[in-house]
Amino acid sequence: MITRRSLGLMAASALAVPPLAARAQDKAVLRVAPETLSRILDPHFTTSFTTRDFGYLVYDTLFAVDDHFQPKPQMVESYALSEDKLTWTFVLRPGLQWHDGQPVTAADCTASLRRWTSRDSMGQTMMGFVTRLDAVDARTIRMALKQPYGLVLDTLAKIGAPVPFMMPERIARTPGSEQVKEIVGSGPYRFRADLHEPGVKIVLEKFDAYVPRQEPPIWASGAKLAKIPRIEMLGLPDAQTQVSALLRGEVDYLERVPADLLPLFDAKSGAHAEVVGDLGFQAIMRMNHLQPPFDDVKVRQAIACAIDRSQYAAVVAGDPKFATDCAAIFGCGMPYESTDGIPPRDLGKAKALLKEANVDFAKPLVMLHVANAPGIAALGNVTRQLLVDLGFKVEMQAMDFQTFATRRLNTKSVAEGGWNLAHTTNTVVDQGNPLSNPFLVAKGAPVSAWGWPTDPKVEELRLQFATAPDEAARKRLADEIQARAYEQVLYLPLSQFTTPSAWRNDLKGVLKSPVMLLYNIEKS
Repeated sequence: MITRRSLGLMAASALAVPPLAARAQDKAVLRVAPETLSRILDPHFTTSFTTRDFGYLVYDTLFAVDDHFQPKPQMVESYALSEDKLTWTFVLRPGLQWHDGQPVTAADCTASLRRWTSRDSMGQTMMGFVTRLDAVDARTIRMALKQPYGLVLDTLAKIGAPVPFMMPERIARTPGSEQVKEIVGSGPYRFRADLHEPGVKIVLEKFDAYVPRQEPPIWASGAKLAKIPRIEMLGLPDAQTQVSALLRGEVDYLERVPADLLPLFDAKSGAHAEVVGDLGFQAIMRMNHLQPPFDDVKVRQAIACAIDRSQYAAVVAGDPKFATDCAAIFGCGMPYESTDGIPPRDLGKAKALLKEANVDFAKPLVMLHVANAPGIAALGNVTRQLLVDLGFKVEMQAMDFQTFATRRLNTKSVAEGGWNLAHTTNTVVDQGNPLSNPFLVAKGAPVSAWGWPTDPKVEELRLQFATAPDEAARKRLADEIQARAYEQVLYLPLSQFTTPSAWRNDLKGVLKSPVMLLYNIEKS
Protein backbone atom coordinates (compact mmCIF):
# COMPACT_ATOMS: atom_id res chain seq x y z
CA MET A 1 0.00 0.00 0.00
CA ILE A 2 1.32 3.45 -0.93
CA THR A 3 0.80 6.02 1.82
CA ARG A 4 1.04 9.80 1.90
CA ARG A 5 4.55 9.39 3.32
CA SER A 6 5.47 7.10 0.40
CA LEU A 7 4.11 9.58 -2.13
CA GLY A 8 6.28 12.32 -0.68
CA LEU A 9 9.31 10.13 -1.02
CA MET A 10 8.39 9.17 -4.56
CA ALA A 11 8.58 12.82 -5.49
CA ALA A 12 11.98 13.07 -3.84
CA SER A 13 13.26 9.92 -5.55
CA ALA A 14 12.27 11.32 -8.93
CA LEU A 15 15.38 13.47 -8.71
CA ALA A 16 18.13 12.08 -10.90
CA VAL A 17 20.21 9.33 -9.34
CA PRO A 18 23.91 10.08 -9.91
CA PRO A 19 25.17 8.31 -13.05
CA LEU A 20 27.38 5.26 -12.70
CA ALA A 21 30.43 7.28 -13.70
CA ALA A 22 29.88 9.56 -10.71
CA ARG A 23 29.13 6.69 -8.35
CA ALA A 24 32.31 4.92 -9.48
CA GLN A 25 34.25 7.58 -7.57
CA ASP A 26 32.63 6.20 -4.40
CA LYS A 27 33.73 2.60 -4.87
CA ALA A 28 36.20 3.08 -2.04
CA VAL A 29 33.46 4.05 0.46
CA LEU A 30 30.48 2.11 1.78
CA ARG A 31 27.96 4.48 3.35
CA VAL A 32 25.54 2.80 5.75
CA ALA A 33 22.52 4.16 7.63
CA PRO A 34 21.68 2.06 10.72
CA GLU A 35 18.19 2.40 12.15
CA THR A 36 19.75 4.50 14.94
CA LEU A 37 23.40 5.46 15.46
CA SER A 38 24.68 4.70 18.94
CA ARG A 39 26.93 7.16 20.73
CA ILE A 40 28.38 4.29 22.77
CA LEU A 41 31.21 2.44 20.99
CA ASP A 42 32.24 0.09 23.82
CA PRO A 43 30.86 -3.29 22.64
CA HIS A 44 30.88 -4.83 26.12
CA PHE A 45 29.02 -1.91 27.69
CA THR A 46 25.75 -1.84 25.74
CA THR A 47 23.32 -4.08 23.89
CA SER A 48 22.87 -1.46 21.14
CA PHE A 49 22.56 -3.07 17.70
CA THR A 50 24.70 -0.31 16.15
CA THR A 51 27.49 -0.89 18.67
CA ARG A 52 27.31 -4.64 18.08
CA ASP A 53 27.51 -4.22 14.29
CA PHE A 54 30.31 -1.68 14.65
CA GLY A 55 32.04 -4.23 16.85
CA TYR A 56 31.95 -6.93 14.17
CA LEU A 57 34.01 -4.63 11.95
CA VAL A 58 36.55 -3.45 14.52
CA TYR A 59 36.96 -6.47 16.79
CA ASP A 60 37.21 -10.24 16.49
CA THR A 61 36.08 -13.19 18.60
CA LEU A 62 37.67 -16.44 19.70
CA PHE A 63 34.79 -18.42 18.19
CA ALA A 64 31.81 -17.56 16.00
CA VAL A 65 28.56 -19.34 15.26
CA ASP A 66 27.37 -20.54 11.85
CA ASP A 67 23.82 -20.85 10.50
CA HIS A 68 23.36 -24.22 12.24
CA PHE A 69 24.23 -22.66 15.62
CA GLN A 70 27.55 -24.52 15.59
CA PRO A 71 30.55 -22.74 17.17
CA LYS A 72 33.50 -22.42 14.79
CA PRO A 73 37.07 -21.23 15.58
CA GLN A 74 37.68 -17.60 14.65
CA MET A 75 40.77 -16.14 16.34
CA VAL A 76 41.51 -19.64 17.63
CA GLU A 77 43.70 -21.94 15.55
CA SER A 78 43.16 -25.12 17.61
CA TYR A 79 41.52 -26.16 20.87
CA ALA A 80 41.27 -29.22 23.12
CA LEU A 81 39.27 -30.47 26.10
CA SER A 82 40.92 -32.70 28.67
CA GLU A 83 39.69 -36.26 29.17
CA ASP A 84 38.05 -35.35 32.49
CA LYS A 85 36.30 -32.44 30.70
CA LEU A 86 37.63 -29.93 33.22
CA THR A 87 40.32 -28.10 31.24
CA TRP A 88 39.98 -26.27 27.94
CA THR A 89 43.06 -25.20 26.00
CA PHE A 90 42.85 -22.67 23.16
CA VAL A 91 45.71 -21.75 20.84
CA LEU A 92 45.44 -18.45 18.94
CA ARG A 93 46.11 -18.15 15.22
CA PRO A 94 49.62 -16.86 14.50
CA GLY A 95 50.09 -13.32 13.23
CA LEU A 96 47.05 -11.71 14.86
CA GLN A 97 47.64 -8.00 15.37
CA TRP A 98 45.93 -5.11 17.11
CA HIS A 99 45.22 -1.94 15.19
CA ASP A 100 47.95 -0.17 17.15
CA GLY A 101 50.51 -2.58 15.70
CA GLN A 102 50.99 -4.75 18.79
CA PRO A 103 50.59 -8.55 18.57
CA VAL A 104 47.46 -10.17 19.98
CA THR A 105 48.34 -12.28 23.02
CA ALA A 106 46.59 -14.80 25.21
CA ALA A 107 46.83 -12.32 28.10
CA ASP A 108 44.83 -9.82 26.04
CA CYS A 109 42.13 -12.42 25.48
CA THR A 110 41.87 -13.57 29.08
CA ALA A 111 41.49 -9.94 30.21
CA SER A 112 38.83 -9.39 27.51
CA LEU A 113 36.90 -12.47 28.61
CA ARG A 114 36.90 -11.34 32.22
CA ARG A 115 35.59 -7.92 31.25
CA TRP A 116 32.94 -9.27 28.87
CA THR A 117 31.68 -11.84 31.36
CA SER A 118 31.13 -9.06 33.89
CA ARG A 119 28.53 -7.60 31.50
CA ASP A 120 26.87 -10.60 29.80
CA SER A 121 24.44 -13.05 31.41
CA MET A 122 25.64 -16.07 29.43
CA GLY A 123 29.25 -15.18 30.19
CA GLN A 124 28.47 -14.77 33.89
CA THR A 125 26.96 -18.26 33.98
CA MET A 126 30.05 -19.76 32.34
CA MET A 127 32.39 -17.96 34.74
CA GLY A 128 30.48 -19.51 37.62
CA PHE A 129 32.09 -22.80 36.56
CA VAL A 130 35.57 -21.39 35.93
CA THR A 131 38.22 -21.82 38.62
CA ARG A 132 41.14 -20.55 36.57
CA LEU A 133 41.57 -18.55 33.38
CA ASP A 134 45.11 -17.69 32.39
CA ALA A 135 47.65 -17.32 29.61
CA VAL A 136 50.03 -20.26 29.42
CA ASP A 137 52.18 -18.47 26.84
CA ALA A 138 51.77 -15.74 24.23
CA ARG A 139 49.30 -17.76 22.15
CA THR A 140 47.78 -20.28 24.60
CA ILE A 141 44.75 -19.76 26.85
CA ARG A 142 43.82 -22.24 29.56
CA MET A 143 40.40 -22.41 31.20
CA ALA A 144 39.95 -24.74 34.19
CA LEU A 145 36.45 -25.70 35.40
CA LYS A 146 35.20 -26.91 38.77
CA GLN A 147 32.84 -29.32 36.98
CA PRO A 148 32.12 -30.19 33.35
CA TYR A 149 30.22 -27.45 31.51
CA GLY A 150 29.02 -28.30 28.02
CA LEU A 151 28.29 -24.77 26.80
CA VAL A 152 31.77 -23.22 26.84
CA LEU A 153 32.10 -23.01 23.05
CA ASP A 154 28.49 -21.85 22.63
CA THR A 155 29.22 -19.04 25.09
CA LEU A 156 32.44 -17.96 23.39
CA ALA A 157 30.62 -17.98 20.02
CA LYS A 158 27.66 -15.86 21.20
CA ILE A 159 26.51 -13.83 18.19
CA GLY A 160 24.32 -11.25 19.89
CA ALA A 161 25.08 -8.22 22.04
CA PRO A 162 27.09 -7.94 24.09
CA VAL A 163 29.40 -10.05 21.91
CA PRO A 164 32.60 -11.52 23.46
CA PHE A 165 34.90 -9.28 21.43
CA MET A 166 38.63 -9.28 22.19
CA MET A 167 40.58 -6.09 22.95
CA PRO A 168 44.10 -5.30 24.20
CA GLU A 169 44.74 -6.10 27.87
CA ARG A 170 45.51 -2.46 28.74
CA ILE A 171 42.01 -1.52 27.53
CA ALA A 172 40.24 -4.66 28.76
CA ARG A 173 41.37 -3.85 32.30
CA THR A 174 38.77 -1.05 32.27
CA PRO A 175 36.02 -2.12 34.71
CA GLY A 176 32.87 -3.33 33.01
CA SER A 177 30.97 -0.58 34.82
CA GLU A 178 32.94 2.04 32.86
CA GLN A 179 33.16 2.63 29.12
CA VAL A 180 36.54 2.11 27.48
CA LYS A 181 38.19 5.32 26.34
CA GLU A 182 40.03 3.86 23.37
CA ILE A 183 38.64 1.75 20.52
CA VAL A 184 41.32 -0.71 19.40
CA GLY A 185 40.50 -4.11 17.94
CA SER A 186 42.05 -6.71 15.67
CA GLY A 187 39.25 -6.97 13.12
CA PRO A 188 39.15 -6.17 9.40
CA TYR A 189 38.51 -2.44 9.92
CA ARG A 190 40.03 0.11 12.29
CA PHE A 191 38.18 2.97 13.93
CA ARG A 192 39.14 6.52 12.91
CA ALA A 193 38.72 8.41 16.17
CA ASP A 194 39.88 11.64 14.51
CA LEU A 195 36.90 11.54 12.11
CA HIS A 196 34.27 10.48 14.63
CA GLU A 197 31.21 12.73 15.03
CA PRO A 198 29.15 11.23 17.89
CA GLY A 199 25.59 10.55 16.80
CA VAL A 200 26.39 11.75 13.26
CA LYS A 201 29.16 9.66 11.70
CA ILE A 202 31.42 6.70 12.50
CA VAL A 203 34.32 6.17 10.11
CA LEU A 204 36.26 2.92 9.68
CA GLU A 205 39.16 2.09 7.39
CA LYS A 206 40.45 -1.26 6.17
CA PHE A 207 43.13 -2.76 8.40
CA ASP A 208 45.72 -4.08 5.98
CA ALA A 209 47.40 -6.33 8.57
CA TYR A 210 44.23 -8.35 9.17
CA VAL A 211 44.52 -11.95 7.92
CA PRO A 212 41.05 -13.49 7.38
CA ARG A 213 40.29 -17.16 7.87
CA GLN A 214 40.14 -19.39 4.81
CA GLU A 215 36.61 -20.72 5.41
CA PRO A 216 33.72 -18.98 3.61
CA PRO A 217 31.76 -16.44 5.67
CA ILE A 218 28.61 -18.00 7.18
CA TRP A 219 26.80 -15.82 9.71
CA ALA A 220 29.57 -14.47 11.95
CA SER A 221 31.95 -17.36 11.25
CA GLY A 222 34.61 -17.72 8.57
CA ALA A 223 36.44 -15.11 6.52
CA LYS A 224 35.96 -11.41 7.27
CA LEU A 225 36.90 -9.85 3.93
CA ALA A 226 37.35 -6.07 3.83
CA LYS A 227 36.63 -5.53 0.14
CA ILE A 228 35.80 -1.82 0.44
CA PRO A 229 38.55 0.41 1.90
CA ARG A 230 36.32 2.66 3.99
CA ILE A 231 32.96 2.33 5.77
CA GLU A 232 30.94 5.26 7.08
CA MET A 233 28.03 4.63 9.44
CA LEU A 234 25.73 7.67 9.27
CA GLY A 235 23.11 8.94 11.69
CA LEU A 236 20.13 10.00 9.58
CA PRO A 237 17.10 11.27 11.48
CA ASP A 238 14.28 9.02 10.23
CA ALA A 239 13.30 6.31 7.77
CA GLN A 240 12.02 8.77 5.18
CA THR A 241 15.37 10.58 5.08
CA GLN A 242 17.25 7.28 4.93
CA VAL A 243 15.25 5.88 2.02
CA SER A 244 15.42 9.15 0.11
CA ALA A 245 19.21 9.21 0.55
CA LEU A 246 19.49 5.62 -0.67
CA LEU A 247 17.39 6.24 -3.77
CA ARG A 248 19.49 9.28 -4.61
CA GLY A 249 22.73 7.33 -4.23
CA GLU A 250 23.87 9.31 -1.19
CA VAL A 251 24.05 6.15 0.93
CA ASP A 252 24.58 2.55 -0.11
CA TYR A 253 22.92 0.42 2.57
CA LEU A 254 20.02 0.75 5.03
CA GLU A 255 19.71 -1.51 8.05
CA ARG A 256 15.88 -1.41 8.14
CA VAL A 257 13.16 -0.21 5.81
CA PRO A 258 9.55 0.30 6.99
CA ALA A 259 7.06 -1.77 5.01
CA ASP A 260 5.10 1.24 3.72
CA LEU A 261 8.22 2.49 1.90
CA LEU A 262 8.93 -0.79 0.11
CA PRO A 263 6.91 0.19 -3.03
CA LEU A 264 9.64 2.74 -3.77
CA PHE A 265 12.11 -0.03 -4.56
CA ASP A 266 10.96 -0.74 -8.10
CA ALA A 267 13.04 -1.72 -11.13
CA LYS A 268 13.93 1.91 -11.84
CA SER A 269 15.00 2.86 -8.32
CA GLY A 270 18.55 1.55 -8.56
CA ALA A 271 18.10 -0.24 -5.22
CA HIS A 272 16.21 -3.16 -3.75
CA ALA A 273 15.01 -4.41 -0.37
CA GLU A 274 15.49 -7.89 1.05
CA VAL A 275 15.21 -9.71 4.39
CA VAL A 276 18.73 -10.83 5.37
CA GLY A 277 17.85 -12.38 8.74
CA ASP A 278 15.06 -14.93 8.45
CA LEU A 279 14.68 -15.45 12.21
CA GLY A 280 14.22 -11.74 12.74
CA PHE A 281 13.39 -10.01 15.99
CA GLN A 282 11.29 -10.55 19.10
CA ALA A 283 9.08 -7.65 20.18
CA ILE A 284 9.19 -7.29 23.97
CA MET A 285 7.16 -5.73 26.78
CA ARG A 286 9.07 -5.31 30.02
CA MET A 287 7.37 -4.29 33.26
CA ASN A 288 9.36 -2.79 36.14
CA HIS A 289 9.30 -5.38 38.92
CA LEU A 290 10.67 -2.88 41.46
CA GLN A 291 7.80 -0.39 41.27
CA PRO A 292 4.05 -0.67 41.86
CA PRO A 293 1.82 -1.86 40.42
CA PHE A 294 4.05 -4.35 38.58
CA ASP A 295 5.84 -5.45 41.73
CA ASP A 296 2.65 -7.52 42.22
CA VAL A 297 2.70 -10.72 40.17
CA LYS A 298 -1.10 -10.64 39.86
CA VAL A 299 -0.92 -7.33 37.99
CA ARG A 300 1.75 -8.71 35.65
CA GLN A 301 -0.37 -11.81 35.09
CA ALA A 302 -3.36 -9.61 34.30
CA ILE A 303 -1.43 -7.91 31.50
CA ALA A 304 -0.27 -11.30 30.20
CA CYS A 305 -3.90 -12.46 30.02
CA ALA A 306 -5.10 -9.26 28.36
CA ILE A 307 -2.69 -8.82 25.47
CA ASP A 308 -3.76 -9.60 21.93
CA ARG A 309 -0.60 -10.49 20.03
CA SER A 310 -2.30 -10.20 16.67
CA GLN A 311 -2.54 -6.44 17.28
CA TYR A 312 1.21 -6.20 17.85
CA ALA A 313 1.99 -8.38 14.84
CA ALA A 314 -0.18 -6.12 12.71
CA VAL A 315 1.90 -3.00 13.42
CA VAL A 316 5.42 -3.88 14.55
CA ALA A 317 6.84 -4.39 11.05
CA GLY A 318 4.48 -2.04 9.23
CA ASP A 319 3.00 -4.98 7.29
CA PRO A 320 1.49 -8.10 8.90
CA LYS A 321 3.18 -10.37 6.32
CA PHE A 322 6.50 -9.68 8.04
CA ALA A 323 5.25 -10.67 11.53
CA THR A 324 3.66 -13.52 13.47
CA ASP A 325 1.95 -13.62 16.86
CA CYS A 326 4.70 -15.90 18.20
CA ALA A 327 4.64 -16.09 22.00
CA ALA A 328 7.56 -18.50 22.46
CA ILE A 329 10.05 -17.13 24.98
CA PHE A 330 12.95 -18.61 23.00
CA GLY A 331 11.58 -17.67 19.59
CA CYS A 332 9.75 -19.53 16.84
CA GLY A 333 11.97 -21.53 14.50
CA MET A 334 14.57 -21.89 17.24
CA PRO A 335 15.75 -25.14 18.89
CA TYR A 336 13.91 -24.41 22.15
CA GLU A 337 10.62 -23.19 20.70
CA SER A 338 7.77 -24.16 23.04
CA THR A 339 4.12 -23.49 23.82
CA ASP A 340 4.38 -24.39 27.51
CA GLY A 341 2.85 -21.94 29.98
CA ILE A 342 1.55 -19.41 27.44
CA PRO A 343 -1.73 -18.09 28.91
CA PRO A 344 -4.77 -17.80 26.62
CA ARG A 345 -6.23 -14.35 26.16
CA ASP A 346 -8.91 -13.81 28.81
CA LEU A 347 -10.02 -10.24 29.53
CA GLY A 348 -12.38 -11.37 32.27
CA LYS A 349 -9.56 -13.07 34.13
CA ALA A 350 -7.33 -10.04 33.61
CA LYS A 351 -9.85 -7.69 35.21
CA ALA A 352 -10.45 -10.11 38.07
CA LEU A 353 -6.72 -10.27 38.81
CA LEU A 354 -6.49 -6.48 38.85
CA LYS A 355 -9.40 -6.35 41.30
CA GLU A 356 -7.73 -8.93 43.54
CA ALA A 357 -4.56 -6.86 43.51
CA ASN A 358 -6.51 -3.76 44.58
CA VAL A 359 -4.78 -1.64 41.94
CA ASP A 360 -4.79 2.13 42.43
CA PHE A 361 -5.95 3.27 38.99
CA ALA A 362 -5.64 6.93 39.98
CA LYS A 363 -1.84 6.79 39.65
CA PRO A 364 -0.76 7.02 36.02
CA LEU A 365 1.65 4.48 34.61
CA VAL A 366 4.85 5.92 33.12
CA MET A 367 5.67 4.27 29.81
CA LEU A 368 9.06 4.95 28.22
CA HIS A 369 8.22 5.48 24.55
CA VAL A 370 10.95 5.24 21.90
CA ALA A 371 9.64 7.64 19.30
CA ASN A 372 12.44 7.40 16.71
CA ALA A 373 12.26 3.61 16.20
CA PRO A 374 8.96 3.00 14.34
CA GLY A 375 8.58 -0.65 15.35
CA ILE A 376 9.13 -0.02 19.05
CA ALA A 377 6.91 3.05 18.95
CA ALA A 378 4.10 0.99 17.39
CA LEU A 379 4.30 -1.49 20.27
CA GLY A 380 3.86 1.30 22.78
CA ASN A 381 0.79 2.63 21.01
CA VAL A 382 -0.93 -0.77 21.16
CA THR A 383 -0.05 -1.24 24.82
CA ARG A 384 -1.31 2.22 25.74
CA GLN A 385 -4.77 1.43 24.40
CA LEU A 386 -4.75 -1.97 26.15
CA LEU A 387 -3.93 -0.34 29.49
CA VAL A 388 -6.57 2.36 29.05
CA ASP A 389 -9.16 -0.32 28.28
CA LEU A 390 -8.20 -2.04 31.53
CA GLY A 391 -8.77 1.19 33.49
CA PHE A 392 -5.24 2.58 33.78
CA LYS A 393 -4.09 6.11 33.11
CA VAL A 394 -0.95 6.16 30.98
CA GLU A 395 1.75 8.82 30.72
CA MET A 396 3.78 8.13 27.58
CA GLN A 397 7.18 9.82 27.84
CA ALA A 398 8.59 10.10 24.32
CA MET A 399 12.35 10.00 23.73
CA ASP A 400 14.93 8.81 21.24
CA PHE A 401 16.53 5.41 21.62
CA GLN A 402 19.80 6.75 23.03
CA THR A 403 17.93 8.52 25.83
CA PHE A 404 15.86 5.40 26.42
CA ALA A 405 18.99 3.25 26.72
CA THR A 406 20.05 5.39 29.68
CA ARG A 407 16.65 6.12 31.21
CA ARG A 408 15.61 2.46 31.40
CA LEU A 409 18.48 1.83 33.84
CA ASN A 410 16.86 4.08 36.49
CA THR A 411 15.79 1.89 39.43
CA LYS A 412 14.26 4.77 41.38
CA SER A 413 10.60 5.54 41.91
CA VAL A 414 8.50 7.17 39.21
CA ALA A 415 8.64 10.43 41.16
CA GLU A 416 12.44 10.27 40.93
CA GLY A 417 12.61 9.62 37.20
CA GLY A 418 11.81 5.92 37.25
CA TRP A 419 9.25 4.15 35.09
CA ASN A 420 6.61 1.40 34.99
CA LEU A 421 6.90 -0.30 31.62
CA ALA A 422 8.65 -0.08 28.28
CA HIS A 423 9.14 -1.91 25.01
CA THR A 424 12.08 -2.95 22.93
CA THR A 425 13.10 -5.52 20.33
CA ASN A 426 15.93 -8.01 20.32
CA THR A 427 17.27 -10.44 17.75
CA VAL A 428 15.66 -13.84 18.13
CA VAL A 429 19.02 -15.62 18.30
CA ASP A 430 19.84 -13.56 21.41
CA GLN A 431 16.60 -14.74 23.02
CA GLY A 432 17.18 -18.30 21.89
CA ASN A 433 18.21 -20.14 25.05
CA PRO A 434 17.86 -19.71 28.83
CA LEU A 435 21.45 -18.49 29.24
CA SER A 436 21.72 -16.03 26.37
CA ASN A 437 18.26 -14.50 26.89
CA PRO A 438 18.98 -11.42 29.06
CA PHE A 439 15.36 -10.96 30.09
CA LEU A 440 15.34 -14.29 31.96
CA VAL A 441 18.04 -13.32 34.44
CA ALA A 442 16.01 -13.13 37.66
CA LYS A 443 18.47 -12.00 40.35
CA GLY A 444 16.94 -8.58 40.96
CA ALA A 445 18.70 -5.22 40.79
CA PRO A 446 21.36 -4.52 39.73
CA VAL A 447 22.21 -7.93 38.20
CA SER A 448 19.08 -8.54 36.15
CA ALA A 449 18.48 -6.57 32.97
CA TRP A 450 16.33 -3.43 33.26
CA GLY A 451 12.99 -4.40 34.77
CA TRP A 452 14.93 -6.28 37.47
CA PRO A 453 12.84 -9.41 38.19
CA THR A 454 13.70 -11.69 41.08
CA ASP A 455 12.83 -15.38 41.00
CA PRO A 456 15.07 -18.03 42.64
CA LYS A 457 13.18 -20.82 40.87
CA VAL A 458 14.06 -19.54 37.40
CA GLU A 459 17.68 -19.11 38.48
CA GLU A 460 17.72 -22.70 39.77
CA LEU A 461 16.32 -23.96 36.45
CA ARG A 462 18.82 -21.91 34.43
CA LEU A 463 21.63 -23.47 36.45
CA GLN A 464 20.21 -26.93 35.76
CA PHE A 465 20.10 -26.06 32.07
CA ALA A 466 23.76 -25.05 32.23
CA THR A 467 24.76 -28.39 33.74
CA ALA A 468 22.34 -30.62 31.79
CA PRO A 469 24.03 -33.78 30.46
CA ASP A 470 22.55 -33.71 26.97
CA GLU A 471 20.32 -31.84 24.52
CA ALA A 472 17.19 -33.77 25.49
CA ALA A 473 17.57 -32.65 29.09
CA ARG A 474 18.19 -29.06 27.98
CA LYS A 475 15.00 -29.10 25.90
CA ARG A 476 12.95 -30.36 28.84
CA LEU A 477 14.40 -27.67 31.09
CA ALA A 478 13.84 -24.92 28.51
CA ASP A 479 10.15 -25.87 28.43
CA GLU A 480 10.01 -25.70 32.22
CA ILE A 481 11.80 -22.34 32.27
CA GLN A 482 9.33 -20.90 29.77
CA ALA A 483 6.38 -22.06 31.87
CA ARG A 484 7.89 -20.50 34.99
CA ALA A 485 8.77 -17.28 33.16
CA TYR A 486 5.13 -16.91 32.11
CA GLU A 487 3.89 -17.75 35.60
CA GLN A 488 6.01 -14.96 37.07
CA VAL A 489 5.75 -12.80 33.92
CA LEU A 490 9.45 -11.98 33.76
CA TYR A 491 8.74 -10.34 30.41
CA LEU A 492 6.26 -10.71 27.56
CA PRO A 493 7.10 -11.64 23.96
CA LEU A 494 4.59 -9.73 21.84
CA SER A 495 5.37 -10.97 18.34
CA GLN A 496 8.19 -12.12 16.09
CA PHE A 497 9.00 -10.16 12.96
CA THR A 498 11.48 -9.56 10.18
CA THR A 499 12.44 -6.25 8.64
CA PRO A 500 13.90 -5.85 5.15
CA SER A 501 17.24 -4.17 4.65
CA ALA A 502 17.90 -2.25 1.43
CA TRP A 503 20.95 -1.52 -0.68
CA ARG A 504 22.03 -0.11 -4.03
CA ASN A 505 22.06 -2.62 -6.87
CA ASP A 506 25.79 -2.21 -7.39
CA LEU A 507 26.55 -3.84 -4.02
CA LYS A 508 27.51 -7.52 -4.03
CA GLY A 509 28.26 -9.99 -1.27
CA VAL A 510 25.75 -8.87 1.38
CA LEU A 511 25.76 -11.65 3.99
CA LYS A 512 22.67 -13.39 5.31
CA SER A 513 22.82 -13.14 9.08
CA PRO A 514 20.71 -12.32 12.15
CA VAL A 515 23.06 -9.34 12.73
CA MET A 516 24.23 -6.68 10.28
CA LEU A 517 27.63 -7.77 8.94
CA LEU A 518 29.18 -5.16 6.65
CA TYR A 519 32.37 -6.92 5.62
CA ASN A 520 32.48 -9.09 2.44
CA ILE A 521 30.56 -6.37 0.55
CA GLU A 522 31.96 -4.92 -2.66
CA LYS A 523 30.81 -2.41 -5.27
CA SER A 524 30.66 -3.45 -8.90
